[in-house]
Amino acid sequence: MNKIEKNIFTALTEVYKWEWDALPSTRSLVGRHVYFCIAREALQIEGSHLGHPLKSVLFHPEFTPRAIRMKLREFELEGLIEFTPLDKDKRSRRLVPTKALLELMGKHAQILHQTIEKTTYCVDKNGNYK
Repeated sequence: MNKIEKNIFTALTEVYKWEWDALPSTRSLVGRHVYFCIAREALQIEGSHLGHPLKSVLFHPEFTPRAIRMKLREFELEGLIEFTPLDKDKRSRRLVPTKALLELMGKHAQILHQTIEKTTYCVDKNGNYK
């Protein structure tokens, strides 16, 4: 492993440690799936307070809906998400990220940005890293 690869890998482990400490719900694969699925959806509908359909989070070929529902319940108990019924059909619910989750996502993005800045290099014409 060369110096640049080592630096990148070290930065990746720093991000992982931050995730482990700050995002206990994401310590499992199911938790990571739920977190990143909610984050992706929240970024796509930024500015909208409608939330997104629950079924968009429940779909995953590797995880059972029950495992995902249990993880969603954990997120709800931690105050990271809320469920609201749809106006048209009260049987359907929308998953709404809370302010706490949005702030956590912002901190996560900040940590990732700092890590990328630490490990980004410029390459000159000769292929040398600066």
